[in-house]
Amino acid sequence: MTPADVPLPPADLRVADLDGRRVGVWGAGREGAAAVRALRRHAPGAEVVVGLSTPPADGAPVVVADAPPALVGGPAIDALGSCDVVIRSPGVPIRGAEAARVRDGGATITSGTALWLAERGSRETVVGITGTKGKSTTASLAHHLLAAAGVRAALAGNIGRPLLDELDPADPPEAWVVELSSYQLADLPQAPTIAVVTNLLRDHLPWHGDEATYHHDKLRILTAGTGPRMAVLPRTDAALVAAAERIAADRLLPVTWTDDPHGLHVADGALRDGPRSLAPIEALPLRGALGARNVAMALQVVRDLGHEVADVAAALRDFRPLPHRQQVVAHDAGGRRWVDDSISTTPEAALFALAAFAPGPVVLLAGGDDREQHHGALASALAGGRVPAGTPGAADLPITVAGLVALPGTGPALVQAVRDADGEASVALREVAPGEPQAVMDEAVAAAAALAPPGATILLSPAAPSHNVFRDFEDRGRRFADAVDRLAGR
Repeated sequence: MTPADVPLPPADLRVADLDGRRVGVWGAGREGAAAVRALRRHAPGAEVVVGLSTPPADGAPVVVADAPPALVGGPAIDALGSCDVVIRSPGVPIRGAEAARVRDGGATITSGTALWLAERGSRETVVGITGTKGKSTTASLAHHLLAAAGVRAALAGNIGRPLLDELDPADPPEAWVVELSSYQLADLPQAPTIAVVTNLLRDHLPWHGDEATYHHDKLRILTAGTGPRMAVLPRTDAALVAAAERIAADRLLPVTWTDDPHGLHVADGALRDGPRSLAPIEALPLRGALGARNVAMALQVVRDLGHEVADVAAALRDFRPLPHRQQVVAHDAGGRRWVDDSISTTPEAALFALAAFAPGPVVLLAGGDDREQHHGALASALAGGRVPAGTPGAADLPITVAGLVALPGTGPALVQAVRDADGEASVALREVAPGEPQAVMDEAVAAAAALAPPGATILLSPAAPSHNVFRDFEDRGRRFADAVDRLAGR
């Protein structure tokens, strides 16, 4: 099935339209539970079926409040196919044999995101923010800066409450800021009012199938339905520039560009508006030029909605960066800085982090679940001591790499890539054997401490997802901080 072949749900289908119909809820986690709550409140006459493709690891029955016990496996797929409409959770793939089987049964597959957007219609302002990396931070910044500009805004989606729990708030905000993943966008029938894309890299290939399909699905935020009223895109991302040009050839796509010398951009150590300096980078709450570029995109959203923030640095003084994103968790007696960047699930994200902590010295902890990542550029940076000029936030930055500690999964492949790129093996390399999650992290932290000279940064920026060892990136980050505490005797 090609990307264009995926059937899309009706853009105007609302939860209330499901009253009296047989409705499947595919998935029983946070989003599935929100779908059941929305149905009970807005479509009380709906017959609800909850289904899971695979049983939970512990094999226990799955029960969602106010719904019959969940069906699992083949019976679940058959039952979902007999429904009129199926609301899928974001992690449920829209392609593949199971989705085809549900559709062949006659069901229309939709999502909580699509149902929520239909409820907003054209009456409410929705800022949708996506990107391979930086979407959570940029969404949080936009929400914060809108409040500073006097706009009542609500933060929802991938960050905050599930969208279907925000179907009919008693006091609707003036603007919604919604973080959207590629899973939520893949079958979106209508774009939000303002679409923001932070970057377009390589990720989630097992779910989407290949890189081209991942990009296609991600860019539905620009192409779904009649498209957005305005898009905010960075000029430094060549893939996004090329995609916007292709889209604009077929339809109207009004774009406000950041990273443009005539508008909001980062240069000469400052966030600038054309030639005018708005704030020095060090006055902003995020590290380096990449963090300042996220601020630029968020500020552009405020401007595109007709508002302004007079003093950006002052407005962000009480902004707290999200955890597990270049978060300093400890300083030790040797003056070494321990940094949790567990959100890093791609090699590009690890390059961003290396750029933020250049010139080093740095010991990198990397490795995780194999999602068909390409390690070439990261390995070259580690071996050659320079962050590539094409890395956002970097301008061919020199960096001293004191060592690489390879976590189970992709870590050994990254070690081999560094060896291939560095014939003299000037980077110290250590591999951590598979094991229980905390034992793996304890060994990795101890190995990093042995490699790190005084004043170094020990950086957990894994360049891969966590699921081969850890529950999620948050679990990985927490275990890192715990291991650092134990090492210090705290």
